[in-house]
Amino acid sequence: MAGQQHVSGVTGIILAAGLGRRFDPSGQQLKLLAKMDDGRTMVRRICETALSVLDEVLIVCDVHEQILRQELGDLPIRFVQAPAAIRGMGVSLKAGIQACSPQYGYVVLLADMPWLQPSSVAAVAQAVQDGAGIVRPIFNGQTGNPVGFGLAWRQPLLALSDEQGARALLQANQDQTLWVPLVDEGILRDVDTPGDLEMPRTSN
Repeated sequence: MAGQQHVSGVTGIILAAGLGRRFDPSGQQLKLLAKMDDGRTMVRRICETALSVLDEVLIVCDVHEQILRQELGDLPIRFVQAPAAIRGMGVSLKAGIQACSPQYGYVVLLADMPWLQPSSVAAVAQAVQDGAGIVRPIFNGQTGNPVGFGLAWRQPLLALSDEQGARALLQANQDQTLWVPLVDEGILRDVDTPGDLEMPRTSN
């Protein structure tokens, strides 16, 4: 993206494991390959958003790795396996953390949030580069994603439970969190069902 702020030394970790059963209970359609209104798949859009801002981007996947490689093979993105990801988001997050050694820290993105703006990723990454420990974006008073972590949080992240991911850690360390107000509803919007692709949400 021309003119987009680029942040060095911060690795993007896109969590893309999971079956997405709420999107297609039959398991026939992989949610992340659903097409957006611009013709791109959901997963390509979030990957291109992250790559427009960050030097290094990883995508953590499980049984769908080969399908995602076919979709994203032309992008300079690293694939990280988390074969036990079915146990919980903590498995995927820890796999991503272990797979990289950034200079400043990490930005953790969810693969089913395709409306996220590059400027929002840049704002979180810049705060990490500037030395913040935990960074969380806010839109209209609501906390969203992505979440940033400085390198000091590497070991606590690797010690997380497989099932819960970073939720408990974030709850317990709100006093050490930098809250970044953004004008981007995309930090709140994810895709759980096909209807989420069609119906714009409004924030209360």
